[in-house]
Amino acid sequence: MKISEIHTKLNRRCTIAIKQHSGIFGLLSRMDEVVPAYVFMEEDKTYLQMYFQKTEKTNIALSPILSRKDLVEKRSYYSISERINNIEGMKIISEVLEAPSVALNNTYIFKDELFIDFRFHSSMLHEINDILAKVIGKAPNFRIARFTGARSIRDRMQEMNLQEPISVVRYSLTLPEDNELIKYMADKHPDAVAEIESRALSDEGIKVLLYTETLLDHEGVRTISRTDNIYETYVFEKSLVEGRKRGNEARIPRIAFFLTIEDGRLMDTTFVPAAEADEYISIMMSMFSEDHGSHPLFEYYSVLDDEAWNWL
Repeated sequence: MKISEIHTKLNRRCTIAIKQHSGIFGLLSRMDEVVPAYVFMEEDKTYLQMYFQKTEKTNIALSPILSRKDLVEKRSYYSISERINNIEGMKIISEVLEAPSVALNNTYIFKDELFIDFRFHSSMLHEINDILAKVIGKAPNFRIARFTGARSIRDRMQEMNLQEPISVVRYSLTLPEDNELIKYMADKHPDAVAEIESRALSDEGIKVLLYTETLLDHEGVRTISRTDNIYETYVFEKSLVEGRKRGNEARIPRIAFFLTIEDGRLMDTTFVPAAEADEYISIMMSMFSEDHGSHPLFEYYSVLDDEAWNWL
């Protein structure tokens, strides 16, 4: 199965908007531009990483905060990290990320609202409604901005690509001998695609959605839909956790992240902003130099164009 073929699997889409009140959002409310953001959880805390493109207009708008000590300056953007201290906001984000079948499409800020755009499977409609019912109509800071059918991965990526160019980076590893799930998948479901929701890191590990062509039966794997062959589990794989950690430390957003098994190797396919792809590659290559057990190989790097979609 190709990555581009899983677009019909998670068939529902929801976008929630959460109004923010901290000082920086008062500043952002006066801007008319969409601000890309990366939401992630760490040690029961929820963080919001914001990315501001370097333009004359942005520099003027952000002048009050350009002197912040935690400001990170990259080649094409500034990055600022904010912990989400709003208890209700933190809780709803956590519940959404950890809800069965949920995978984030995109997170961004417009004015003083944080938008969380995610997909889920229709079999989990009751569960998603239960989460939303806790705040929608009860808390003034929350609203539903969209609740529709899902779009294809190509449509989603192309829309984001128009806002900010995206690149695709691929590398491969030898199959880990000590991971029973990966060994099982290589034996029984070698054509499966795994979508990694790395923002939801728990004590169990990283959340993984598995898309297969036939029924999957493995201990610890939750069935989302037998009809559509969608499954979910948490995996604590050292290379995944370490890559997530280093990417967060470098303030590089990962737009989407997939694993497949190809030619007997574990293939990692990651979508990142094109402006920061070279830094992401440098981080991965640094990991490679330290990893002599899984024999990592750099496989492919391209802007997201028609040629890339031919093999995705």
